[in-house]
Amino acid sequence: MLGEKLLIKLWETLVKDGVGSLASPWQIKREGKAHAEVRCDEMLMLAQAEVEAKQIKQGKKKLLADGRLIELGGSDSNIDYLGRLEPTFNLDGFSQKIEQQKKAEEIQQEININKIISLAEDELLRSQQESSEKDVDSDWLLRWREHAKNTNNEDLRQVWARTLAGEVKSPGSYSLRTLEFIKNLSQEEALAISKLGQFAIARSIFKCSQLEKQGINFNFLLQMDNLGIINGVQASGLELSFNSRETNMFSTALVNRNQVLLIEAEDANKKLSLECYQISKIGAEVLSLGDFSANEHYMREVGEQIKNMGFEVKIALWVRTHADYGQYFNAQSI
Repeated sequence: MLGEKLLIKLWETLVKDGVGSLASPWQIKREGKAHAEVRCDEMLMLAQAEVEAKQIKQGKKKLLADGRLIELGGSDSNIDYLGRLEPTFNLDGFSQKIEQQKKAEEIQQEININKIISLAEDELLRSQQESSEKDVDSDWLLRWREHAKNTNNEDLRQVWARTLAGEVKSPGSYSLRTLEFIKNLSQEEALAISKLGQFAIARSIFKCSQLEKQGINFNFLLQMDNLGIINGVQASGLELSFNSRETNMFSTALVNRNQVLLIEAEDANKKLSLECYQISKIGAEVLSLGDFSANEHYMREVGEQIKNMGFEVKIALWVRTHADYGQYFNAQSI
């Protein structure tokens, strides 16, 4: 299966660069357990580790140098680990508190990474895309880990998981600038961007009445422009022209997530131009991380606009099988 091949590539990438998860692929094979069973056990371990990391931060437990975790009682220590020091400043106790806080943060970071890796595995197992022969760049993976490890929010963890999964499928898909952008992204901004993603066709947002009906008004578009996701809002957008992929007739396709518009005309020199807002390079990479489908009402309205220009237009389901191409099914005329 394609998903299993991608999963193996993920494991090989993580092990090669020292970014592993609690349950290695070799442990899974050795114990003869199903992947889902191993991951269920791992999630239970991570949940327990997260509770204990919080207890260390709160001063209820202490992590010793030999790895043992001990309960802290009032008579066992001359410092209150909840943050209230003795009247006489205790430098040694204060240093211990800082050390314990640091250990707790490092534990939480490892928990975050492992949870994100598990989510990335799920993404890859569901994928129908072929595995690339290229390897994930080690510097890219190191930067990804540094940014992802401090993410506690579940929605943003999913974004980092899709970034890793996407890079494994097609190395070079996400630039270091995009990683930096995601690192500074708030949850509210991420939700707003995902709202825009269902209208992204061929790195463009085509103008039509459905945008306004779906809440994609001028102020929203201006917010996306300010974030650097799209360009040209204040200039009222631009006009984008499409060329034919064939020489004996006009033929092109406009893909949006799980749907595609198939456009044809007998005259190979016929011109197709649409008013749009262009999506930036970073915008295209970030929008590809969303978990959403194309807005069919929007796709059909864009298709109607093209049909009114004298083209034959069909709408079909789309499955990406490679970074550069895919397959369509159930084509219907508009």
